[in-house]
Amino acid sequence: MTRELSQKKCHPRSRTASPRTLLGWERLVQSVKRITLAVSLVVGAALIGLLTQRATDMPVQHIAITGEMRHVARETVEAVLTPRVADGFLLTDLSAIATELETLPWVFDVNVRREWPGTIHVQVTEQMPIARWGVMSYINQHGEVFDGETFERYDNLPLLWSEHSEPPVLIEHFKLFQMLLAPHGLSVAALSEDRLKQVSAQLTDGTDVQFGDKDFAKRVRRFVALLESERESTDHSIAKIDLRYESGAAVLRKKQKFAVAGVSQQQGGQ
Repeated sequence: MTRELSQKKCHPRSRTASPRTLLGWERLVQSVKRITLAVSLVVGAALIGLLTQRATDMPVQHIAITGEMRHVARETVEAVLTPRVADGFLLTDLSAIATELETLPWVFDVNVRREWPGTIHVQVTEQMPIARWGVMSYINQHGEVFDGETFERYDNLPLLWSEHSEPPVLIEHFKLFQMLLAPHGLSVAALSEDRLKQVSAQLTDGTDVQFGDKDFAKRVRRFVALLESERESTDHSIAKIDLRYESGAAVLRKKQKFAVAGVSQQQGGQ
């Protein structure tokens, strides 16, 4: 009886693994996982390195230059691009290309981007002059002064120049004057400011206008009021108008002497 009980007690133990055996298997599985992960990381890094090396070695296959260029030669743009793209498609410094091209005369803005698989796309936007500034410079559509080679086709643009104020001041005067003249079929041919801040203008019909050194906006409106009154006049041969008065204006007609013309407040005067 004692032997049978002993055998029954020992029989279940033969079917159950010992704690030491289980712990050994767990350690083995964890080791295999760590080795597998390490190998995967090494292989992945090697593949990424290989692909990166191949990508950085990829040459620039084509350069696409777009934009309406009337003043900047395509050859000039290509001369800037050629040494810049020698480092390859991915290593080409796009910002450096844009910065260098924007220093060229008549270039307003440059956009550079990559196009897969191997094209560098460059879009050039040129300056759009709306007026001349002095002898060698221009004013663009944003009211900014830029230097550029002179072209005969721009000789008819309005000429602006100031010996006293910064360009934006006179440019604002020009915009206001031009806007108020447009309904009368006139435009500004020249607008200048001397050392004493005396502003004067010449219109496209040859009329000279003196505004003085203050109250430009008020005097421009007084001038427009004078134009309105001229519609009823039979003599439109005005040679010069002097608005350097507290009210009214001095009008010089062709082959005549100055005559003072009064302009009331209702007509736009002071």
